[in-house]
Amino acid sequence: MPFDTKSTPPIRDLAAYICSDEGAQVASDIFAVANIAADNLHGGGLSGAARLSPEVLGGGVILAEMGDIPLSMACECVAELDRHDLRVIVLGHATDLASYRALRHAGAAEYFTMPADAEEVALACIAPSLDPRGQPVAAVAAPATQGPVVGIVGTAGGVGASLLAQNLAAYASGKKGPGLHTALLDADLEFGTQAIDFGREETSGLLDALAATDRVDQTFLNATMDHVEERLSLYSGQVTQVQASKEFEAGLPALSTCLGAAFESVIADIPRATLMRQPGLAKAMSAIVLLVPAGFAGVYTARRLMAQITTEAPQTRIVPVLADLRRDARLSAKDIERTLKTRMAVTLPECGAVLAKAHRAARPLIEQQPRGAWAKSVRKVWSAATDTQTKAKSRWALFK
Repeated sequence: MPFDTKSTPPIRDLAAYICSDEGAQVASDIFAVANIAADNLHGGGLSGAARLSPEVLGGGVILAEMGDIPLSMACECVAELDRHDLRVIVLGHATDLASYRALRHAGAAEYFTMPADAEEVALACIAPSLDPRGQPVAAVAAPATQGPVVGIVGTAGGVGASLLAQNLAAYASGKKGPGLHTALLDADLEFGTQAIDFGREETSGLLDALAATDRVDQTFLNATMDHVEERLSLYSGQVTQVQASKEFEAGLPALSTCLGAAFESVIADIPRATLMRQPGLAKAMSAIVLLVPAGFAGVYTARRLMAQITTEAPQTRIVPVLADLRRDARLSAKDIERTLKTRMAVTLPECGAVLAKAHRAARPLIEQQPRGAWAKSVRKVWSAATDTQTKAKSRWALFK
């Protein structure tokens, strides 16, 4: 969101204490955005600021770069500044939830991972969403209307559910699509491949978010998600052998709700077993797309999932989609519709040749062949899941 210095209260007595060229650039950008004099920029970083007397520091807001000092020492410095009734904004490179929580508990009003967005930091200097102890004082900003939160579930393995989720997210966030700020959540915590398919590293912050969903806010999401494109952010990570995926799965419903409040649209790639084990996950979705192959097992699983979703989350729209990626028993669409007692919303055609090119390029298939039959079907799935045939316009931006 643009920072309007005319309509926004001025930042009182803002001083920055930095310890690197990168920190100096970030602080200079913030001063330029907030119309603050450059002589308020000092060296020494967080530890240097903590050693100064209250008379030298004055009152107001301290923007301090953490630098290479240990987390324990950083927390002591923040606590010392907090005792002087200073509002402390910390800049650093740590992206884990433990560091974020420790600094906030020590008294930091906010923590931003560098390189930080100047407008976002400047706004945090004026109006916090949480007090230094982490207690809510104002609701987190949300879209004017709740955007779609769509779960993609394959009723059998290898039907292309992850492929569809990736491409729906790319379409929802794309300039030739609705252009919404979109979150792609890979809910397969054991074998999820969304990060790999995008050619990215897995996002370790996903497990931190699932472990403590009550602490997830816009700052945390900005620091821990992988911002794949201008309007597309990704959570995709896998548990290790010593971790229990089911324990982390319990946080998926709450995290989906958090993402739904922070983004204009959310696409979740959900394994069918996870959906069965976590009934609250269906409730967190505005729609669930069931990708059904033309085989007996897939149709049987689809019937079970439809019954469960209808019982546990009757408000959630179910969108059955016929997947032609694998033929199985080659059941006809009419036979499947008769068994499921519902019509197939869309049929996704076979796409083997162009899919291979997309995988080699680590790009969504819809970008490789935007006018192809498969891409057209993806757009139909989006319309069926969101109940719209018109191009939506982005109303606000969480990430710049």
